[in-house]
Amino acid sequence: MRPSAGPSLSPPGAVCLPGGYVDETGAVHAEAELTPLTGRDEEWLACLAPDMPAAAVVTELLARRLSRIGTLRPVTASLVRDLLVGDRSYLILKLREMTFGKRVDAVFHCPNPDCGKPMDVAFSLDDIEVRRAPVTTRFVSLRLSAEPGHDLGDFIEFRLPTGGDQEAVAEIGRRDEEQAIRVLLARCLRSLGAHTSIDHTKIAGLSPEAFREIETALYEHAPHVEIELEAACPECGTIFVAPFEIASFFVSEVQPDYRGLERDVHVLARHYHWSEQDILSLPLQKRRRYLRLIQEESEAHAGQ
Repeated sequence: MRPSAGPSLSPPGAVCLPGGYVDETGAVHAEAELTPLTGRDEEWLACLAPDMPAAAVVTELLARRLSRIGTLRPVTASLVRDLLVGDRSYLILKLREMTFGKRVDAVFHCPNPDCGKPMDVAFSLDDIEVRRAPVTTRFVSLRLSAEPGHDLGDFIEFRLPTGGDQEAVAEIGRRDEEQAIRVLLARCLRSLGAHTSIDHTKIAGLSPEAFREIETALYEHAPHVEIELEAACPECGTIFVAPFEIASFFVSEVQPDYRGLERDVHVLARHYHWSEQDILSLPLQKRRRYLRLIQEESEAHAGQ
């Protein structure tokens, strides 16, 4: 009797969000549930446009792999866009751990312009600092201590940045990073003094002190996944701190050569006589375990 591949997923992983999601009724959802990546996700990633913003990739990937946010289900792309930036980073971190484990092997390049040599860096996901900041409400009120600027009041209401904000400023950020920050702050402010219609021009009118105070407030109220690695170049000895973008790195780990995915399907279908649908429904790690078994069996037969 041949084994049945079936859509047999590993038990889903429940995680506690470092921030949390506040829905339209004011209820806070502090937990989420992830399911393992499958071949269908790899197939989708393989067909992505190369210029698709990382924030948009994270939105779609999490929408595919989240089974619930608190009591909210199904999880749509719209809901994932409303998640806090720190929560999204944390979910990608946990999805990466579920897929490949805690060890990370990355390649960095020396920032010294006279060197630029690549170097291997290994670390554990346990080394990544997760700053928890549980939310209780969607909007926060604050009275600025700094003079805000001409015709601008000192009382503000703001919400924390979301994935939707990241997507909205992604293209702007490619051209002008400072402009992207102003647009993002404008999106997060519900009121600025008597003004309730905020755009980037009003943000540009803030005094430098008020601008920094608002930036600091957003940072201090938000959850964060801090990934900065200190490394020393083995070639020239330059010591540097390198930021590590977990979402982009994880996508690059998963994103397969489409031909390689087809080869996996071919080998498993030929060996077990499973359908393509069954094979692509397998969790990535489970598919790889079956492939290793086939390889080990083949090598054992060849050695006889």
